[in-house]
Amino acid sequence: MIDYHVHERHSRDTSSATVENYVRAAEERGIDEVAFTTHLITAGPDVDIGIRLHEIPEYIDEIQRAQETTKVRLLAGLEVDYFPQEERRLERILGEHSLDIVLGSTHYVNGVDIGSRRQAEEFFARRPISEGADEYYTVWRRAIESGLFDVMAHPDYWRKYIHIFRQPVGWDDFGSVVHDCLDSLVSHGVGIEVNTSGHRHGIGGSFPLQQFLDAAYTAGVKTVTVGSDSHTPSQLGYRLVEAVEQLRRAGYSTLSSFRRRKNHAIPM
Repeated sequence: MIDYHVHERHSRDTSSATVENYVRAAEERGIDEVAFTTHLITAGPDVDIGIRLHEIPEYIDEIQRAQETTKVRLLAGLEVDYFPQEERRLERILGEHSLDIVLGSTHYVNGVDIGSRRQAEEFFARRPISEGADEYYTVWRRAIESGLFDVMAHPDYWRKYIHIFRQPVGWDDFGSVVHDCLDSLVSHGVGIEVNTSGHRHGIGGSFPLQQFLDAAYTAGVKTVTVGSDSHTPSQLGYRLVEAVEQLRRAGYSTLSSFRRRKNHAIPM
């Protein structure tokens, strides 16, 4: 059992969750690996939610010290918000630190907070869902091809609120650019995650849609991880067995385990 998307206190939207508390929860639940992926946000209105640059060394050190007290394998990672104009700055920042895994996220698309109910509704208003999805995946593809990330987080994050104001989304609504993205994942060696927080957001399942995983497997995407996107130890491991079953249905038989930003396959 692994959980590769975990936020601790350096993510300001979860200030009470400590590495130590997560370790104890992992021991109790039989979770073998935990990747801490605190937010790093260098642009946009949510900068203050992420870890401060000067805090990254202490964050990594805290994880390394916790490793000395447990058999649970602990990884130091970041979930990084992608903004095209920040690529070179992010490359420098990530190159300065010894990290195990870096998740890429597109919470903002051309200035729109796609994780905001109001802004998401405006983003998709008066146009086909597939047109909005194409705009989202155009930015998502740039993130893949930036070379900054090991795994792309919650691949269809744009679905977070759309079920509230539009009809249920199907694979046909994902547009055409998503297929180019799958090819880019393969050619750039970037992976995807199954993120179970979708259940908590009321979308009726995980991010991404099952058909997305089916298409990713067919396209040849090899690197896959699972994560709870937990912001409190009580959420650690949340519905990850179901996430693994989603991957199995798509055809996958292995997960990816990381160390120093290199991955190898482990049997499910």
